[in-house]
Amino acid sequence: MIRKFVLVSLAISLGGCATSFTGSPHVENGRSGCESKCKGQGMEVAGMVYMGEYSSACVCEVPGQHASQRRMLVGASGAVAGGVAGVEMQRQAEQRNHQGS
Repeated sequence: MIRKFVLVSLAISLGGCATSFTGSPHVENGRSGCESKCKGQGMEVAGMVYMGEYSSACVCEVPGQHASQRRMLVGASGAVAGGVAGVEMQRQAEQRNHQGS
C-alpha cells in the first residue's frame, strides 16, 4: 500500500511541475504593439524591455505617473528582465528536449 502511494505521489509531482508557453516571446510590432497593449489596459507605454533573442516585453504605467515613481519602476524592471530571460531559456531547453525525444 505504501509503495503504491509513493508511486502515485511521484507521478503526480513530476507531471505537476511542467510549464509550457505558447505564442511568441516577443511583442509583435515593437513599440506600436506595446502602445496597443498598454492602451488596452488603460495605461501608457513607459518603456520596453528587449532581451535579444530571448524575449521582449512592454512596461506600462498609469497615465500621469510622477517621475520619482517611474525611477522605482526602472530599478525593478532589471530584476524582472533577468527573471524573464531565465524562464525563456528554460522553455527553449525544454523544447529542445522534446524535439530530441
